[in-house]
Amino acid sequence: MNKRISGILRLCSLLSALFIISCSGKGSVEIHRYSRLLMGTLVEVTVPGPSNKARAAGEAVLDEIKHIEDLTSFHKPSGLTNLNDSAGHGPTKPDRQLLELIEVALGTAQATRGAFDPTVGVLCQLWSFSGGDPRLPDNAEIVGALNKVGWSRVKLDKSEGTILLPERGMALDLGGIAKGYALDRAAAVLKKHGISSALVNAGGDVLVVGEKEPGKPWRIGVQDPRNPREVVAVAAVKDRVIMTSGDYERFFVKDGKRYHHILNPATGYPADGAQSVTVVASSGLVAEPLGATVFVLGVEEGLKYIQSLHSVEALVIDPQGQIHMTPGAQPLFELKR
Repeated sequence: MNKRISGILRLCSLLSALFIISCSGKGSVEIHRYSRLLMGTLVEVTVPGPSNKARAAGEAVLDEIKHIEDLTSFHKPSGLTNLNDSAGHGPTKPDRQLLELIEVALGTAQATRGAFDPTVGVLCQLWSFSGGDPRLPDNAEIVGALNKVGWSRVKLDKSEGTILLPERGMALDLGGIAKGYALDRAAAVLKKHGISSALVNAGGDVLVVGEKEPGKPWRIGVQDPRNPREVVAVAAVKDRVIMTSGDYERFFVKDGKRYHHILNPATGYPADGAQSVTVVASSGLVAEPLGATVFVLGVEEGLKYIQSLHSVEALVIDPQGQIHMTPGAQPLFELKR
């Protein structure tokens, strides 16, 4: 077993423990769980109630997330890697579902004025956080990579169903939005199977459907960024997606400085606006990119932007470890410190 997979399994064990602490309670409701390693993490589907529909729904959710992984993986052969390989060689006609996801990603980049930018793929390759052997690039490498970053340079033709990455070396990375999309698709699959209560945990990013049982909401812990065995808050919600971005997920320390995987598209270096950002929204496509957005914009501007959106709340832990929330988040979170 390689170091990366071993690390994933250790992390998943911790996340499962937090989930049990957050969600378990006395009662006689039968709980069914189905899991697979997908999208670089352990994905677990939890369905309370009779088993007759639970297994079919759980396996269908995992199959759908595997399909999204096959479209969007940045490191394994996928629809996205095929698209990136075509950079500088003219328009490419990707799978329609991938095209639509990229359209959303580019729209989010425009709305956030580039704080979220899916063209950071060349920078991600340079830092190699997801490749299992991260490194600190020199400044010349970063400057060169920045020349290939810029969401507005991507040309998407909906009528033709094509995408153009105009320069060789450009690369889209959908790691900041694909898992949110996968959770949205999971919600659709659960609904199709008639499931009114479920939880999908994708490495700590969670889709909550209904309640665990009548009158008992699902309770989700938010990890302390500097103490992985502690939670700073617990959210009790239903029919929402809860997604956390943190500087503790993939990082290394060199000369006393922490370098993590959430990169600032403007500088090429890790964004330093927060330690972690937890977003609660009705859609994963909305929630996930907001983590990177706040990291880049910082707490004040990031929360201001989130408050401009409809039915989106956030809890942010700033670089000094202090907690900040949108006004609507305060009733959702029970602080533990």
